[in-house]
Amino acid sequence: MNALGMKLRSVVGQSCPRCHQGDLFINKNPYKIENWDKMHANCSHCGLHYEMEPGFFQGAMYVSYALGVAFSVAVVIVNVILGFNPLVYFLSNTVVLILLAPFIFRWSRALYMNLFIAYDAQLAKSSDSLIQTPGV
Repeated sequence: MNALGMKLRSVVGQSCPRCHQGDLFINKNPYKIENWDKMHANCSHCGLHYEMEPGFFQGAMYVSYALGVAFSVAVVIVNVILGFNPLVYFLSNTVVLILLAPFIFRWSRALYMNLFIAYDAQLAKSSDSLIQTPGV
C-alpha cells in the first residue's frame, strides 16, 4: 500500500499515525456521549505521545472547518442535481453537519496528526509493545 493509502487508513481508522496499531480515542463509538471526544494520552503500541505540545490540536480546528465545508459542498451538489431549493439545502446541510460532527471532530484530529507524524513500518511490524515514557 502506498504512503497516501497508509495515511488514509490511519485517519479513517482513527489509529496511531506512527504505528497504526494503537487507537487514538478511548471509545471507538463516536456517538457515545460521555467519551466521544476523549483521547488516549499515548499510543498503546509504540508509546507515541499524541499531544506533542500544549495546544497542538488547536490547528485541527482548521482541518475540521475544511471538512465541514467539503461536506456542505457535497450537500449543495446533491441539492443542485435534485433541483435546488434553499430551504431543503439549509435543512439537509444542518442535519448532515450535526450527524457527522463527532466524525468530523475525530477525523480532523487524526488528519492533523498525520500531517506531522510519519508512518514507521519497522515499528508497526514489531509484535511486542514498545511503550516508552516520553522525554521530559
